Amino acid sequence: MKKYFIKNKGLFILTTLFSLMSSTALVLVTKQYELVFDIAASGEGSKFAQLIMSSALFIILIFILFYIYLICSKKLIKNILIQMRNDVFQGILNKDMTSFYKAKTSDYISVLTNDMNLIEENLIKPVLVICESVGMFVATVVMLFYYSPLITFVIFLSSAIAFLIPTLLGKYLSRRQKALSKELSLFTNKIKDIFSGFDVIYSFNMFSYMTKNFQKYNQQLANKKYHADRFKVINDTTAQLLGITIQVGTTGLCAYLVITGDMSVGILAAVVQLCSRFVSPLMQIMNNLALVKSMKPIIEKVNELSAINPTYDGATPHFLESINISNLDFSYEKNQPVLKNIHLNIIPYKKYAIMGTSGCGKSTLVKLLLGYYDNFSGDINYDGKDIRYLNQHQLHDMASIIHQNVYMFDESMKDNICLHNDYPDQIYQTALQMSGCQNIITKDFSEESLVGENGSNLSGGQRQRIALARALIRKKQLLILDEGTSAVDMQNAYDIENRLLQNDSLTLLSIMHKTSEDLLEKYDEVIYMDKGQIIEKGTFHTLMKNKGAFYNFYTIRKS
Repeated sequence: MKKYFIKNKGLFILTTLFSLMSSTALVLVTKQYELVFDIAASGEGSKFAQLIMSSALFIILIFILFYIYLICSKKLIKNILIQMRNDVFQGILNKDMTSFYKAKTSDYISVLTNDMNLIEENLIKPVLVICESVGMFVATVVMLFYYSPLITFVIFLSSAIAFLIPTLLGKYLSRRQKALSKELSLFTNKIKDIFSGFDVIYSFNMFSYMTKNFQKYNQQLANKKYHADRFKVINDTTAQLLGITIQVGTTGLCAYLVITGDMSVGILAAVVQLCSRFVSPLMQIMNNLALVKSMKPIIEKVNELSAINPTYDGATPHFLESINISNLDFSYEKNQPVLKNIHLNIIPYKKYAIMGTSGCGKSTLVKLLLGYYDNFSGDINYDGKDIRYLNQHQLHDMASIIHQNVYMFDESMKDNICLHNDYPDQIYQTALQMSGCQNIITKDFSEESLVGENGSNLSGGQRQRIALARALIRKKQLLILDEGTSAVDMQNAYDIENRLLQNDSLTLLSIMHKTSEDLLEKYDEVIYMDKGQIIEKGTFHTLMKNKGAFYNFYTIRKS
């Protein structure tokens, strides 16, 4: 957290300076009290008029100082929150796939929204209040010492116990804030889950259940918030009680000194005001110190998410000779192997069909080829270089993958294809033609029409065509289709696949369950997988002639 104040040190210094000046000006108001009461006691009317004029000018000065302080503080808070959100967002985007999916997306959303609000209210603002209160406290002590060293000593002695409060309650508040942050994240996750599954809720009439479910988590969140607030109340009321005790005791002592003739009425009024100025910032310091300490676990979470993943450093990948896979084993969970003893050699510009039953490891294999996970055993080498030591950004620039479930941003069709990059119109039109996206455009739906949230205005096949155009327009050397045309009608799927097979500048890996025989004949190699292993590979004719595992798989599918 300290680094964000250092990044904005100029604005922070300016904010602190005007905070000290405005606080000091407020303390100096006590001098006006002394003069007012002494003039009133003396009955000198001429001096009273002058005092009114000087007081008015002093009030204007205080207004100007406070206005500048508040404007500076608001800008400082804005800058820090922008920088923190940017760092967290960048840190999340720079995670590798394994690290990213260790947490839910709703957890990331919660940090960028709920936790940032907690940081603003319970850390940044309290730090500024502490700075303001320290300035007021120091100025008050100086004025008190000016009026009466004895009273200053008594106040210090009686308020020493107050500084124990943040220490005693800070760790309890910290635990409550951590629990609240966790509950906010859980609540965000549940809301996201409910709204994402609205079609299921609607189709299966789950409204009653979901309402009860929401009410349950809403109650849990409110309870966590109440438990955190309850400790803040204990902290605040204890500090308030000590403050009142100090103020009443000091006033009594001053009144006694007036009776004995050791203090004037004006000084009494000034000291009583100073006593409140002493107690108020002391209470503010105590309360806000407890809040700042309570935010430690949330700041640790923010710092962890902001850390840049070093795996994006590395050598430049090349695919001029081959992608060689040898002795590859991989598991998502221990003792549950997904891939076993995979050996494969991929040559540039050749076409490969990867086939097999659902769950045999086809999608996992191609994800490993693109560096999604690095916790595998064996080797994946691009032109002899280990994928784990390659620059992941550059690797993704070299290859594209189209999944069966395509994500669409709630923007225009053209934006979803170009992803806000500029391409010559000829390249853009070629991508539309190759992917079959030209058939999507009608008089009612243009390339500038919004596709809706996750492509809700489009069919599954239309989304897959847009995803294919998104990949083709970049003219990447390696294209992976993971059931990438499964939602497209048979004729369009055939046409799209045929055009890709005829593209001599493209290396194609196509995961599929079935396709036509004449298309399979055009693939350089068909790879058949079962239970995480490559069982057979070769040309379609060779595999059919062998009448092995692939032959049995294909003939059953065909029938």
